[in-house]
Amino acid sequence: MSQHIHTWIDAHLAVRARAYETRGSIQLDSGAQWPRTTGADVVAIAALFDHAVRWHGTPGIARRWRATLTDLEREALTAPRETYAENRTFWPTLESVSVFLDDVAVAPPAPALWDALIHEIGADLRNVGPTEDGPIAHFDGIKTYDDLWTAQKKFLADKRGSDKMPPPAGMGGGDYIIPRSTNADVLQLATYWSDQLAKAKKVMGYDTAVAKWKGAMADVDKLAKPGNPTDVYPKNNEFWRRSFDVAVQVALGDESPSTWDMVVDSVKDSATHLPENIEAGLEKGADAIARAGYKVGEIVGDIGKGLLSELGMPVLVVAGLVGLYLVTRGGGKDEEA
Repeated sequence: MSQHIHTWIDAHLAVRARAYETRGSIQLDSGAQWPRTTGADVVAIAALFDHAVRWHGTPGIARRWRATLTDLEREALTAPRETYAENRTFWPTLESVSVFLDDVAVAPPAPALWDALIHEIGADLRNVGPTEDGPIAHFDGIKTYDDLWTAQKKFLADKRGSDKMPPPAGMGGGDYIIPRSTNADVLQLATYWSDQLAKAKKVMGYDTAVAKWKGAMADVDKLAKPGNPTDVYPKNNEFWRRSFDVAVQVALGDESPSTWDMVVDSVKDSATHLPENIEAGLEKGADAIARAGYKVGEIVGDIGKGLLSELGMPVLVVAGLVGLYLVTRGGGKDEEA
């Protein structure tokens, strides 16, 4: 991905393109445009640029960068999942910094680090359950995908009638109340849950859920699609059990913490427990530090202290852990920022 990054300008363009692709943009009538990056995005970006700016920046560049970092502390760290309020100034500053660093011939970080950064920009953050209703009805108070599945099953059982059925041959579990869903009902539900599974995080159990769902979908294609839309689907028992597996798998992915969540969790008491929180960050967000061949002190010194000691401990710790995560994700022992 980063093989084309040989200069800071290359890096800036690649990072900006990724941000446009994953976050979208804001554009004024004047034509000015910038990415709609989040607080988490810009902190991770700044962590890779900061070391070079801190050591090579002129007084003017350094003042502008300090102002940017002040904005990060005030706006990005307090709302990491929200669109960063100072994107309009952050991105022009990043462009100016990139041009300056190339002008003074500062070598950019290794490609592996840009790969890790580009991967993280726009990466899914923790979700908060279904963001819209499923295909068959509106349900209030739904917080998780398995809650939604339960509401769908109850709705159709009340509407179509139901039967208490034992598990089909080869399936585990006890007796289920199975709605007498029609072919049309099943086609709508199958489309919805297939879409949710395709978008879900690939946490433990994902491949198994996909394999089982493929079997259920083969039955849907064979029986529901060519069938009379108002007829009862002949394999409701199998369909509802497999769709429950999918709902649980999607819910697990939805509730799994993102990289940023793990970093934030590890620095809640950073002001008084810096060393412990760095270790927590290693365990939660970057447990491969030994494999990458770096020492904690080296990483904090090279990346963490750069973002920016004058701004106080929370910024130092968050930047250090973000930088630490990027380095460990980079993989190679000889890759240096």
